[in-house]
Amino acid sequence: MPISTRVLLLLSALSSLGHASPIVAQTAQLVGRDVPALNSDGYDYVIIGGGTSGLTVANRLTEDGTKTVLVIESGKLDDQEPGVLVPGYVVNNDDLGSKYVYNLSSTPQQHLGNRTYGVYAGHVVGGGSAVNGLVFDRGTAGDYDLWEALGNRGWGWHDLLPFFKKSETFTPQKQELAEQYGFAYDVHAHGFDGPVQSSMPGYVWPGTLDFFEAWQQMGVDYTPDGTNGSARGVFWFQASVDPRKYTRSYARTAHYDAAKKRANFHLLTGQTVTKIVLQNKKATGVMFVANATAAATHVRARREVILAAGAVHSPQVLQLSGIGANALLSSIGVKTLVDLPGVGENLQDHPSLYFRGSFTNDHALNPTNLTTNATFAAEQLARYYASASGPYTLARGAGGAFLPLSQILPAAALPGLLASFTTPPPAAAAAAAAVRAGYQRQAHLLRAFHAANRLTASESSFVADCGLAQSLQKPLSRGRITLASASPFAAPVVDYGVLSHPADLAVLVALTRVNRALFTQPALAKLGPKLTLPDPEAVTDRQLEEVVRENLQPSMAHPCCTTPMGRRGEGAVVDGRLRVHGVRGLRVVDAGVMPLVPATHLSASVYAVAEKAAHMIMEDAGGY
Repeated sequence: MPISTRVLLLLSALSSLGHASPIVAQTAQLVGRDVPALNSDGYDYVIIGGGTSGLTVANRLTEDGTKTVLVIESGKLDDQEPGVLVPGYVVNNDDLGSKYVYNLSSTPQQHLGNRTYGVYAGHVVGGGSAVNGLVFDRGTAGDYDLWEALGNRGWGWHDLLPFFKKSETFTPQKQELAEQYGFAYDVHAHGFDGPVQSSMPGYVWPGTLDFFEAWQQMGVDYTPDGTNGSARGVFWFQASVDPRKYTRSYARTAHYDAAKKRANFHLLTGQTVTKIVLQNKKATGVMFVANATAAATHVRARREVILAAGAVHSPQVLQLSGIGANALLSSIGVKTLVDLPGVGENLQDHPSLYFRGSFTNDHALNPTNLTTNATFAAEQLARYYASASGPYTLARGAGGAFLPLSQILPAAALPGLLASFTTPPPAAAAAAAAVRAGYQRQAHLLRAFHAANRLTASESSFVADCGLAQSLQKPLSRGRITLASASPFAAPVVDYGVLSHPADLAVLVALTRVNRALFTQPALAKLGPKLTLPDPEAVTDRQLEEVVRENLQPSMAHPCCTTPMGRRGEGAVVDGRLRVHGVRGLRVVDAGVMPLVPATHLSASVYAVAEKAAHMIMEDAGGY
């Protein structure tokens, strides 16, 4: 996890490293790179990663004041500039990405013309929640029931729902807007006193309603609230936006701002973890450095080390620590302490293709005004700052349609597609026996859940311009993340493995036809759509396959599943209580523990997983 070292302000004078007390200050500290203020006898919990999950767990563990927590983060605190806080800047904000996101690239993707692609991972306190598109939805009940079916008791929809609710404060939209746009919510699905603010859109482009109408003209049902386990059909997106000022609500504002007031919480930024220290297969501490030439510092974890570095970097930390596939570790000179071949395998994401075009008879008020009319854009930005209203209150995506396979493929094609699920992709076929066994179990369950119509397979998200983002929600392809070398400053090797399973391409071709048909429905046809991507000349399956291969993005910035929970004999890395197999005192709590990617944007699910993880940790410590 390469970083540039940042010198941070030490907010109050603390004892030197050799004389620090267990709780070292009256308020939480930002400890600089010289680390003079770390507790000499360690912390109860050391958390690696100050992103969405790490800050959630840290906040919960320190609430009662009896346990000390250190969070080590390689990024820095953001400057809370407009690019972070203003939802409307999320759509076109390259500066934000270069400032707060790792500079990572994938390996050449064999099925996409051997092109390389970016790997989107937050490099900032708050992690992905500080740089994402703000969509705050959830999957279907079946998405999470699949996790439980893989042997993870207590991880089904009904078990996770309390933690979804615990994570949020949901604010319904004002009655007049709710009636005008059909906003509705299920009171039983939401929390109203949690740390993350969630809300409905505060502004609606006229053309957005045309998309909703067009989907219903296609025979797709309108779903009033997709967050209650029924996330299928077309529905409005909720967003992690604080409706009091229409600003981003993220792990920094939701969790760090609460925890920083506590004497038992420390955040150490600008530091790279080099390894987890194991003694007799028990995690006892963490080694970290400020840069590649600095001396390493050791900090002790009296109870547990909690890994929350994200689905891209958590496998890297485990492998650097000697936890992973023996063949890989031996090849780069890392001593294997726990042979766990599933580490870094099972990489999943939402491969996406973006429709592009223009409306020749568009509404006078439409999203392109913000990029083509500087006067209009300036007026609307001033409106945002004056009254927290207007189009700058919107982020990426107003709504989306989530379809099951039965609404994507012709009925005659569905049995053959489902039959192909059990053919393993190359990444699984070449992996260790346990990983292969895990893939086969996943494939059989996916086939059964799809056949029972319990899952959705696609997302088509939209705002109001002539385009949409179509993505595959349940890919059969699998990628992997491995070490490039034994150096913690070497970027991990990320292979998406996209389209390595033929079923994925077949679904994407069929989905492209569905989304093309959407623009022919009366509600959108009246606007005069002229699509340029996909190429309107591509009509045969072979031609559409080429369109997909040429234009598909392997990621929707939703990497997950690289340290999955489940049975060790099926390639899992953690058990149902998120404890790393074969190691005591070590858990993983980030998106990597998801065994299968849910059909949703991941933010709300990551918060729920972290809330449940904190609850389990407290239970195991006798705190509940």
